[in-house]
Amino acid sequence: MDDRKLRYFVAVAEELNFTRASQRLYATQSTVSATIRALEQELGASLLARTTRSVSLTEAGATFLPEARAAIEAIDRARASVEPMSAGLRGSLAVGTLSSLTTVNVPELAGDFHRRYPSVKCRIEISPRGAAGHVERIKSGFLDLAIVGDAEGDPELDVRPIRSFRLAVFVAGSHPLARRRNVDLATLAGEPFVDLPIGFAQREVVDRAFAGHGLRREIAVEVMDLAAIPLYVAHGMGVALLPDGFAADTDLPVRALPLAGVELNWTLSVISAHGRRLSRAAHAFLDLVPEHTTPDASW
Repeated sequence: MDDRKLRYFVAVAEELNFTRASQRLYATQSTVSATIRALEQELGASLLARTTRSVSLTEAGATFLPEARAAIEAIDRARASVEPMSAGLRGSLAVGTLSSLTTVNVPELAGDFHRRYPSVKCRIEISPRGAAGHVERIKSGFLDLAIVGDAEGDPELDVRPIRSFRLAVFVAGSHPLARRRNVDLATLAGEPFVDLPIGFAQREVVDRAFAGHGLRREIAVEVMDLAAIPLYVAHGMGVALLPDGFAADTDLPVRALPLAGVELNWTLSVISAHGRRLSRAAHAFLDLVPEHTTPDASW
């Protein structure tokens, strides 16, 4: 059993789509299909259930997937152990990130990494479920690294903090609260909110704070992009709790007020699975993160 068969299977298992897996592997779809069939014949088990509309893992495939990933990691480590450190990096790297992130310039970082290590196939993905989605994919082995918020305290993760953000209350300039010096959670509980979906780190921090004070709030507008929230606030659709740095970065008619009685913060970090040895490519990516980090960005 060669590692090419394993890599092809893992790609299809992660994408659950032969076309996307083929594009990711830079191989023809017929080659990928034939390789998977050869692997199934070698194992004497069907790994994938195929229909004209979908691909899914069989029970055997779901059992085999973590073992295939572990075997690939072991092969990569074995190769790295005999390569001189000056040798060009090879292999693959999967990194999760957040949309509209400015503290870490991920496109610039990814481009720098690609130029330095062109033989590494680097995949960047954004989770529609925010930090929760990335954490789940890190733990299941789909991602090597992820940039997320509010990941501290999880024993299954190795967390490398980048920067912490303090949340402030954002209201439209015409809102009655705009005349106040600060606002507490009890007052905010009576206001409609603009926020991210459940699963995003900032949403979890705010939800925990309200629940901890025995308060409930109404979410009037739910958006996927943090940078879109001030737009809805400016047009009177609700209030929001955002990193205070947004106040300096917007020309919108909104005002940022200190939160009274409690301080809410979340930390942006790079995470990986605890106990899983990182590849040389992952270490190389981590080494570049500080070069593409702007400490005073809004978030």
